[in-house]
Amino acid sequence: MDKIFTGVKIAAIATALPKERLILSTLAEKFGAETVSKIIKSTEISELRIAPAGKTSADYCLEAARKIFDAGIVAPSQIDGIIFVTETPNYRLPHTSAEMQAVLGVPHRALTLDINYGCAGYVYGLFVASLLLESSYCRNVLLCAGDMPSKYVNAEDKSTRLVLGDGGSATILTAEKNSAPSVFTFYTDGENLDKLYVPVGGFRAPSAHGVTDILKFDENGNGRTLEDVHMDGMGVMNFVMRNVKNLVAETLSALNLSVDAVDLFAMHQANALIVKFLAKKIGVGAEKMPFAAQKTGNTTCATIPLLLSNLYAGRNENLRRVLVCGFGTGLTCAAGVIDLSKAKIFPPVEI
Repeated sequence: MDKIFTGVKIAAIATALPKERLILSTLAEKFGAETVSKIIKSTEISELRIAPAGKTSADYCLEAARKIFDAGIVAPSQIDGIIFVTETPNYRLPHTSAEMQAVLGVPHRALTLDINYGCAGYVYGLFVASLLLESSYCRNVLLCAGDMPSKYVNAEDKSTRLVLGDGGSATILTAEKNSAPSVFTFYTDGENLDKLYVPVGGFRAPSAHGVTDILKFDENGNGRTLEDVHMDGMGVMNFVMRNVKNLVAETLSALNLSVDAVDLFAMHQANALIVKFLAKKIGVGAEKMPFAAQKTGNTTCATIPLLLSNLYAGRNENLRRVLVCGFGTGLTCAAGVIDLSKAKIFPPVEI
């Protein structure tokens, strides 16, 4: 059942990136110049931001949140809900959003919630925050979405090492009556979760030294252990081809919108090949469905806010109808229509 929200405003979006860069052309000696060149050409990703040891995804999200607080848009004392979306939390337990409450000085009575989600996680976070606001339980929600996928990538796996980067974001959602309508739709194919997953390390299949940490190479020369991320690129692409267009159409239909009525399609920035394929499939040009992860890579749940920070900081007054869509781990797809015309969008900061 479609739930149309009319009491939620997105007030601010900020992002943060590691200052450390990995220039992908420097991996030519390791993986072969021709191979690296082909991957860069197809993905259009030429460099990644890689967090150093000691930094976590929460650190980048906290820096983004401070950017918003320092601008005076909302104070930490006014936050009554924190949602942290990530696949790389600070601890196995407790939830990292509890630590964020303390670090930021948010009131103790604030709701704190972690969501274990990757590529579709930002859209899921927007949905959960909207539920909290529409229910009147919260007035101001801090949504943090960030990840460090480089930490579960094997250095010998060119299929992921040349694509996945680190970063974080913060979004403030506030309660506002009679706001522009927003709606969300979801699709999950859990039967194919092994197309993009880390096989070992949880309680279903614990790590075992000398067993699960053995490096093995596949037929394409990608090296990884069972404790590293495994990606079936064609399997993920097939999921995207089968499902994303239909979910986008369903989402627009819920608000009786045509494709032409959308001001921006802010898609998960997996790589340029997928984004261009979706633009063609949906029938829009690059100006409405841009790719902007050339210098950051696929930061999973942070790619959509990073796209907005990179391209629309300070010039988003015409983004009244934005289609946001994330897809990947799960395998899951999530889409939503939101209004960004009243949001303060900041350019990325580096730490």
